[in-house]
Amino acid sequence: MQAPDLLPIEDQLFALSVESIRQFAAEHQDESFYGFGIDCMADMGMFLLCFNSEAAFAGTAREYIERFQYSAAQLAELKTNFGDWKYQDFNQEQPHWDPGWDTYREAISDYLTDDDIDIDEANAYVEQLMRCVCRVLVRIERSGILERTRMDRGFTTAVMDHDETLQEATVRLNSVRAEFND
Repeated sequence: MQAPDLLPIEDQLFALSVESIRQFAAEHQDESFYGFGIDCMADMGMFLLCFNSEAAFAGTAREYIERFQYSAAQLAELKTNFGDWKYQDFNQEQPHWDPGWDTYREAISDYLTDDDIDIDEANAYVEQLMRCVCRVLVRIERSGILERTRMDRGFTTAVMDHDETLQEATVRLNSVRAEFND
């Protein structure tokens, strides 16, 4: 089985993401956000768009302190954990997403779960795919669509796969950003 071409994947993910952010911004004009991220399950071809606000984070932090006695260090990690963000995977609820993405998701998943694929080949493709998603984020940033939301001072963006640290993800994103600046 041949690896799915990354160029059409990147272009479609970018187009769908811009539309999702446009719709989200129109529905959340009264909220202000500290971050936007793309939460990836790259090996399944799933890319979840996420926003969070300081108010939402404060509520989550209170809950985690009460229920799990979270420390300051754990709270700092929690702040960048997309799975705990109030608006994690908002794109999945929008009617344009599945019809526009399902073909790509299936192609990625089918390729990466093929019994004949070599593990090193699969890992290399996932890394290329994650770099592709980082390019999508840089294109989103440069498009100006994020400015349709109210952004807090220090607003941040990230792309992170489900099994990696923020530090690993940041190194990759910074590398891709450097390619755009060359």
